[in-house]
Amino acid sequence: MQNSRFTQSLVSLVLILGILIFVNIISSFYYSDIDLTEDKRFTLNPATYNLVEGLEEVLTIEVLLEGDFPSSFKRLQSATSDLLNKLRSHNSSIQIRWIDPMSGTEEENVKNGEDLAKDGVYPINLTNSARGGNVRSAMLAFPYAIVRYKLEKRIIPLLETTGGYNKDYTRMEAINPSINLLEYKFANAIQKLQMKSRPRMVLMTGHGELQRPWTESLEAAMFEYYDYARLNLNDVTHIDTNIHVVIIPKPIRPFPEQHLFMIDQYMMNGGNVIWLVDPLNMEADSLKRAGIFMPNEHKLDISNFLFNYGVRINPNLISDWECSVIPVNVSPTPENPQIESRKWFYHPKAYPYMTPLDAQETGHNTIQHPIVQNLDFVDTRYPASIDTIKTVNYIKKTPLLRSSQYSKIQYPPVRVSIDIMDKGLKQSSFTKGNQNIAVLLEGSFSSYYKNRVSAEMLEGLKKLGQPFREQGRPGKMIVIADGDIAKNALDPTNRRKPTPLPLGLNPFDGYTYGNKDFLMNCMEYMIDNKGIIAARNKEIKLRPLDQERAFVEETKWQLINMVLPILVLAAFGVFYVFLRRRRFGM
Repeated sequence: MQNSRFTQSLVSLVLILGILIFVNIISSFYYSDIDLTEDKRFTLNPATYNLVEGLEEVLTIEVLLEGDFPSSFKRLQSATSDLLNKLRSHNSSIQIRWIDPMSGTEEENVKNGEDLAKDGVYPINLTNSARGGNVRSAMLAFPYAIVRYKLEKRIIPLLETTGGYNKDYTRMEAINPSINLLEYKFANAIQKLQMKSRPRMVLMTGHGELQRPWTESLEAAMFEYYDYARLNLNDVTHIDTNIHVVIIPKPIRPFPEQHLFMIDQYMMNGGNVIWLVDPLNMEADSLKRAGIFMPNEHKLDISNFLFNYGVRINPNLISDWECSVIPVNVSPTPENPQIESRKWFYHPKAYPYMTPLDAQETGHNTIQHPIVQNLDFVDTRYPASIDTIKTVNYIKKTPLLRSSQYSKIQYPPVRVSIDIMDKGLKQSSFTKGNQNIAVLLEGSFSSYYKNRVSAEMLEGLKKLGQPFREQGRPGKMIVIADGDIAKNALDPTNRRKPTPLPLGLNPFDGYTYGNKDFLMNCMEYMIDNKGIIAARNKEIKLRPLDQERAFVEETKWQLINMVLPILVLAAFGVFYVFLRRRRFGM
């Protein structure tokens, strides 16, 4: 009897071991995991996997984040490591190296810092604090990754530094936006490295559009990723369909019919256009000199053109309680100027706000779109409102930027005066709610010249060997009712030589807004035919501990986590022995 039980036990043990070994062997050939988290933090975009699987050669990723950092940075380390290991599990040609640039001798560290600075890689200062806020140590961190493929490389900033104010990156809340964008940043870099040719962008001219030095910062950002050029429609007969995106930055003169026809047929062939339009000629310099200005409507002759595609830019001014500041001389005597920063309601901080009704229906407070996901405020200058129009063909319309719910609208004739800051306006007087400032249009557009194309236009197309298209191929258009979103400021301290400041940097309050990120995201979305930008929608929810409570109740939770399991196990052992004695006796 005892031999039979022993044999059965031995057979069971051998079977269990055999099954475990078999499963282990199978699992070594097939990778799979299950993401049970609510925010799907361990699930990657299928387009990311497709990119990784399409690698033809070894791809090396050097992460400059090796070291003993504060807990928040360790979380960034861990998230980066998890992501890269997941990518490597889908393609073994990915090599990962963790590097501490400051781990050598003093001379080596200086040399490493100089070499990295040539690539635009600069350290940040971190303070590692003990409990009670006492500073324990200070250190340098290089939150970057360098991705190398074939003979090219891309620098990835792992840390989101939106906003010009100093952030405490030892806090979890400051790190979370960076973790949200990790997948997108690596996928975008890999995609750029795999491209056989760079996307083509053009900045349109010929209608008084923005020129250098006002577009210097935007052009520098475009140059890093795209081939771009200026395009004057007076010098061409058509817009090349190989151009991926046409940008029209703040025109101030009318568009002739032949120019609109070229833009129309470019869009009918699947082209993408970004309009940055000021419907009113609001001149800040005139306001600064006289303290008062009455803007008039710009005669651009594009209202009916845009109406055909589904939007109307209203000839008005939005003023918003949520706004940036400008310097104002509050001294009663000109001889003794006293400059103070005051809220200027005509410079709204645009943001992907949901309207209260949409927020109630969707459960989201912000617009859920990859262009504006994890985006900072966008600094605007005298923006107008945009209405969406129902079109014959279905066109998907997505608001991207809005004013806050505390907004007002003013139509000309309107007197814009510096005195508005002295009238003691209250938030309750801004009652017009969220106003659209930027809208995305997607779909197959109908031509503005359908049933009204002239013989001269048809003859011009015939010479080019191109047919007239009444119905367009799928394309995208973004309409922004503020031309100054693309305009960088100039350094006010250097009047002899106009030195461009980074796009989005407001010299009056020192804050760097999300203008550049917004425009670059618009371009990326328009050219993204693989779905990479969808990774921007990832949002890992932060569930922070109550630090004060954790400190006060530290001993309690240590006992619960360390002593309680031992007590439970001991109680189970005593109970088990008691049952055996009761069942089998001594």
